[in-house]
Amino acid sequence: MTKGIVFGIQHFSIHDGNGIRSNVFLKGCPLRCLWCHNPEGLDCRIEMQYFEQKCKKCERCGNVYQTLPSIISKTAEEKKQIADSCPYGALELVGQEMSVEEVLEEVGQDMRFFKTSKGGITVSGGEPMLQFDFLKRLLKKAKEQGMETALETSGYAEPEAYMQILPYVDEFLWDYKETDSRRHMELTGVSNKKILSNLDTIYHSGAKIILRCPIIPGINDTEKHFRGIADLLSQYKRLKGWEIMPYHKMGISKEKRIGKERNYLFDVPEKEQVQKWEMQIKAYRNFINDTKEQ
Repeated sequence: MTKGIVFGIQHFSIHDGNGIRSNVFLKGCPLRCLWCHNPEGLDCRIEMQYFEQKCKKCERCGNVYQTLPSIISKTAEEKKQIADSCPYGALELVGQEMSVEEVLEEVGQDMRFFKTSKGGITVSGGEPMLQFDFLKRLLKKAKEQGMETALETSGYAEPEAYMQILPYVDEFLWDYKETDSRRHMELTGVSNKKILSNLDTIYHSGAKIILRCPIIPGINDTEKHFRGIADLLSQYKRLKGWEIMPYHKMGISKEKRIGKERNYLFDVPEKEQVQKWEMQIKAYRNFINDTKEQ
């Protein structure tokens, strides 16, 4: 039985696809974005998180909370034993092995909400494509059960994998993080060339795509990147939509809980600033379109 490492199932989401969604988060990601919002999803392996406010310093766990990163090398059973040793719930596992059937059994509890709101299942991460066999089977089974499917992805996977999964994805939520390839490498650890090539391939294969643009103040809120986004919107006129994903600080507390420290801190943009970014991108897009028509 194919199993995946799932680190969360979020019910009643309204931001990751049509209608009411159930979001399934798969562990593992090949990118290392400086601003990562889900750091607990980066490693493919099951991790452990520590809730300091619950801890009574009873030492029944052997004070493992002081060296959480070292726990990653232990087996899943050993990690579970350590978590269970805490009578106050201060230690919890991040991630669990689940079969496709187990995931869909939980997600299926929301089927009535999917039908009334035209919602469905959204698979996110991490980068879900890193658990490709499990992901493909999950989406295929979800479609067979009548669920609408969406996939949130960085676009960084082999093109053949995207073509294999295309029939089972109703909508792609496609991240676009930085226009300059060298700068993309500095910010995420990988080039954007494969990401752009895959975007072009699935677009011309008829995929429905929403372009999602994480914007971090002082990092990628540049004229060059905004023009790059506008270029894509002009080039791919059949995109279902696009949106700015403003930076937030939730990832900082998550990193602390799994025993990691963030080296970079960024400002959270005001709503007015996000609106200004949107206006800039729209202005660049309109300029590009007008220029092409001349």
